[in-house]
Amino acid sequence: MRRMGTGSVSTLEGSIIRLLWTVAFLAALAAFSITFLTHSNTFAIAEQLIRWIAPDASPGEMSTLHNLGRKLGHFLIPAVGYLILVMGPLRHRRFTALGLCAVFAILDESVQAFTPGRSASIYDVGLDVSGALVGFFLHSALTMGRSKAPARTSGRG
Repeated sequence: MRRMGTGSVSTLEGSIIRLLWTVAFLAALAAFSITFLTHSNTFAIAEQLIRWIAPDASPGEMSTLHNLGRKLGHFLIPAVGYLILVMGPLRHRRFTALGLCAVFAILDESVQAFTPGRSASIYDVGLDVSGALVGFFLHSALTMGRSKAPARTSGRG
């Protein structure tokens, strides 16, 4: 491995740094999800928000809205996670980031199966992967124009 100059890193070093940042990001996201995004924690927040928006909501309506919010989180969090990965440590590695998001969804739900107070759901895996796919397509659409070289114009009239 050659060094390009003082202060620069080799290809192997760059790959190791990207891998470490990616693993750290996914581990932090998993810890946050398992620890703080429990049903009771999110309900405590949702209840206050629902009471503010709809003070006359019944307990059944509150439960339904809370569950819809949780499912929306299963969609949006992986979408944002994908965008963070592909704009950060996995820049120019769209498919790798998408694959990691899918693996993360499966592992996260698998861990929840063994976590007291949590339950695993194949539907949540589907929502997670769908969110990552939306992030993938959004990023692809926004960067499509940048990847094409601009047409050259000749100096002839």
